[in-house]
Amino acid sequence: MKKILNFNVIDMVPFSKGLVFVKRDAMKDGSNKVSFFSYDAFTGEITSVTKSVYLLNKFGMSYESVSARLGDFISCESAKLPNHHTIIVYPTGETGHFDEKGKLIKTGDLYYNNAPARDAAFDGSSIWCAVPQRNAVIRYSIPLHKIIMRIGGDDNTAFNMPISVSFYNDEVFVCNRASCEIRRINVQTLDVSDYLEFGEPVNKYFRFRDKEIVVLDSGIYEL
Repeated sequence: MKKILNFNVIDMVPFSKGLVFVKRDAMKDGSNKVSFFSYDAFTGEITSVTKSVYLLNKFGMSYESVSARLGDFISCESAKLPNHHTIIVYPTGETGHFDEKGKLIKTGDLYYNNAPARDAAFDGSSIWCAVPQRNAVIRYSIPLHKIIMRIGGDDNTAFNMPISVSFYNDEVFVCNRASCEIRRINVQTLDVSDYLEFGEPVNKYFRFRDKEIVVLDSGIYEL
């Protein structure tokens, strides 16, 4: 593995060639300053970008309306849909569904077994979320606005504090903090299998063609 970023990164979103991320710096007066950068996974180049570039990649074309409505646009995770709608999920389980113009269609709290869902990965028809406190991953129907499937949880040992999810090639990749591993779900068969294991907690997983990036407690690495 190669460590690619040493910054204090507080959020990151994928784009076609890599990541756009938010860097936070503490100022002498006690305040915090945030700045925005992109990382090209193919060239290794880190470039300063505008806040608008970050918001566009996170929320889509209606980013101005969505970010203005949210206020705190950094803490949430998002999923952009083919119809230019956007789903957002906060770590508290608070969710929002915005249309192509940035109008809020529905808001509410997404919980499974009294525990908040986290993250959002779109599989072409539904949203997958992790539920760390219940060791579960859920599938959420967008048109029905309800959970239609749960994998793990209860006495099932499929996941161990799943913290984030991502979707590539008909598979949902689940980062498990407690077991320091990534497991994957085949969305066609719903089989769960091992993918990668690390020596420390793993928080996020991204893929860009043949490039893979993981976020561990010690930093951000290219595999």
